[in-house]
Amino acid sequence: MRYKRHETLRYKFKDPLPASFKIIKIDDHAVDTTQGHGHIINMSPGGLRLAINLKLPAKQKVQLFVETTILNHSLHFISDVVWTKPVGSTQHYGLIFIDDHHEEIMKILKEYHKKQQSNFLLG
Repeated sequence: MRYKRHETLRYKFKDPLPASFKIIKIDDHAVDTTQGHGHIINMSPGGLRLAINLKLPAKQKVQLFVETTILNHSLHFISDVVWTKPVGSTQHYGLIFIDDHHEEIMKILKEYHKKQQSNFLLG
């Protein structure tokens, strides 16, 4: 899959965030899989990079439900997989959000960044 992002803000987490995910659709067929676990490497208002130990179908359109928590803010997204890259023993997937989470994510990422900066200064 070829995908080129045009985001102005992409926050890379120093310590990747734990996340859970489920495959909810393959092509046009709804599926109900068990919950898997992975880590969010980076996030923007339009999508994220998810690292997991599972190889998703490469030639099919895959949709995921992803959940994570940032600073006690519970976040959940429905997203499409737009690219994949093997990294060591994991697979990294580029996801774009189906719904608009721009304001919510911007607010939380700014708050997270401020907290990281203050921890660095205190630390």
